[in-house]
Amino acid sequence: MQKTAVLVSLLILGWICALQGLPVLPDPLYPTQENFDLNKFLGTWRDVAVASTCPHLQRHRGDMAIGKLQLQKVAVEGKIKMTRTSLRNGTCRQITGDYELTTTPGRFFYHVARWGVDVDAYVVHTNYNEYAIVIMSKQKSSGDKSTSVKLYSRSMTVRPTILDDFKTLVKQQGMSENTIIIKKDKGDCVPGEQVAVPDVSVLPYAPCHSPSSVLTEACYTAPETGPCFGLHEHYFYNSSSMNCELFKYGGCLGNQNNFKTERECLQRCRTEAVCRLPMAAQPCTGQPSIWAFDASVGLCMAYKPGFCQTNANKFYTKAECEEYLATSTTKIQRTFLNINVNIVNIQQTEDYHKKHLKPESE
Repeated sequence: MQKTAVLVSLLILGWICALQGLPVLPDPLYPTQENFDLNKFLGTWRDVAVASTCPHLQRHRGDMAIGKLQLQKVAVEGKIKMTRTSLRNGTCRQITGDYELTTTPGRFFYHVARWGVDVDAYVVHTNYNEYAIVIMSKQKSSGDKSTSVKLYSRSMTVRPTILDDFKTLVKQQGMSENTIIIKKDKGDCVPGEQVAVPDVSVLPYAPCHSPSSVLTEACYTAPETGPCFGLHEHYFYNSSSMNCELFKYGGCLGNQNNFKTERECLQRCRTEAVCRLPMAAQPCTGQPSIWAFDASVGLCMAYKPGFCQTNANKFYTKAECEEYLATSTTKIQRTFLNINVNIVNIQQTEDYHKKHLKPESE
């Protein structure tokens, strides 16, 4: 009876500790820097590069500025203070928070309340005075998981050999090199300060987003036939061509880059880059009606029966197209009033529409 009481007391004590401190973490996913020294790791870092499958990051890859990360000790045991300063959409923003230390040196845990995300971070390589490579495993409250890899530097630059090591590690995590974003040195910014940015309203396509919040790493892996001996025609996403292609699936196991239909494949894996793919009609038979986004006019357009779109700028309903691309007809039409378009290009667009597309009234 006494043993039972002790056991119950220990269980209750453990439950209370879990509520007051860290959640119960899984076993470490990655090995951290050998003999990790927290004191040497503290201080100021610059996030010079990141690899991520997040469509939001990929959409801004051409203009992302290097941010500043400051790590400091605090009076509370088991925590370090984080201050992150970065330039976003023309405004210098600063956020602060606490990183929870874990029983594994070089492993940190923190929660982003705004997005409902738990982040499990691992310092996998660092020499403390020059660079650090950190792998972050993220999980939303919905259960969605993603992985990102960040390269930090004590300065605004990093040696080419270190960048090569970073790229190698990214590939080892199942991500392709086109997920890597090398940030730009725009100097330090002052929190709250407005910075002039190029007017993106004149871009000849609508801003767009992917319905799925995060593109999974599986979409960047090669297709796997699996150990079975069937010959099933399935689709996989080819991240190089940004299209879904056929492969022979054995019928069991394999990986997640495996879809029974092209539609399922596109809806799961394509990125916002399809906004900029051209209209590419091709005669076909027995295919469902198709919609595509025409960047020359900023609208979702329907193909005539007997024509198919040959790239991933392909949607099965107008609603799907407009939802994916977040198209605002009024905004796009207003935008195009400010663009000088060559008359020859306009005529070519009109000829293409007459030949391949349905009139908007249909």
